[in-house]
Amino acid sequence: MPTGFDASLPLQSDDTAGFYTLSQTIRENTHQKIKMLLMTAPGERMMIPKYGVGLRRFLFEEPAGVEIAVINRIREQMGIFMKNVKIVSLEVKSNPNAPARVGQKQTLSLTMTYLIKGVNLIDSIQLVETQLS
Repeated sequence: MPTGFDASLPLQSDDTAGFYTLSQTIRENTHQKIKMLLMTAPGERMMIPKYGVGLRRFLFEEPAGVEIAVINRIREQMGIFMKNVKIVSLEVKSNPNAPARVGQKQTLSLTMTYLIKGVNLIDSIQLVETQLS
């Protein structure tokens, strides 16, 4: 009988764990779920149209106030869909004038430290989204 939580992303075939490789720890599973919540655009997930932060869409917003809008959206979504997680710290930076790499203009970076309730595990996630020019 396979043991684990959810299928690890990206999906990979695994004969020992069952059909797909499974996330093996609470830390790994929670990290993956948070990343999915942050990257999924609202309306993208079937049957749950309000699910998702949609970080990528914030790249196309006016830079003024985008950090506050992202933080508010993350806190709202985490409160609804990740009730077993408490945000310890959350920092969002937008830098539309300094390219991250040649050919790219607006960058949105996120660093979040969080506590997984019930097991008292602290972990963090860092993401950088960049708009191609």
